[in-house]
Amino acid sequence: MTFTERLRNGSAWKDATRHRFVEGYRDGSLDDGVFRNYLVDDYAFLETGARVTALAVADAPTMTEMSRLTQQLGVLTGGENDYFVRAFDELGVSDDVYENPDLHPTTEAFVDFMHRVAREDGYEETLASILAAEWVYLDWCAYAAEADHDRWYLDEWVEIHTVEAFAGYVDWLRSELDERGRRLSDDRGDRVGEVFARTVELEARFFDAAYR
Repeated sequence: MTFTERLRNGSAWKDATRHRFVEGYRDGSLDDGVFRNYLVDDYAFLETGARVTALAVADAPTMTEMSRLTQQLGVLTGGENDYFVRAFDELGVSDDVYENPDLHPTTEAFVDFMHRVAREDGYEETLASILAAEWVYLDWCAYAAEADHDRWYLDEWVEIHTVEAFAGYVDWLRSELDERGRRLSDDRGDRVGEVFARTVELEARFFDAAYR
């Protein structure tokens, strides 16, 4: 079993990847109001993802890792941002609502956690938080992709997180952490596991918050 497989198995993986939000997404019963709540908070989290990725770039050990992370930073600040703007227009979410959101406490806690890990811990811990967030999305979106929605914003959201480029990024994160994780001390390895598990837990709670 690889280092990242052990991280996944030590987390509440199914709580996040088979949440009732995901099941509703897959069977077509997900309410637009729930998805709108989710998307507004996730837009705020998009900026967090970009900033944390930028901090990982700064901490990366070589130009090779810096280059790969920078590529993903371009995706977060470009194409994915464009999706949100179009989806908000379709769902009737005003600029003021998504630019100045009233965030759920879970979202605030998630943002704070990711920032603290990236600022206070090391490269491997930051990678663990990024990997957990991205891998959860690859898993649940691949599962939900079996559905055929009549709402383009649901289909496109899944497509963003199942395309080859995104799957390749998750594979790269896994291989990077597998390689570096096996060289960590027991204490550092435990800390990386804690970060990964906490991120997965917060992903599940993030879905809970959409039903507020």
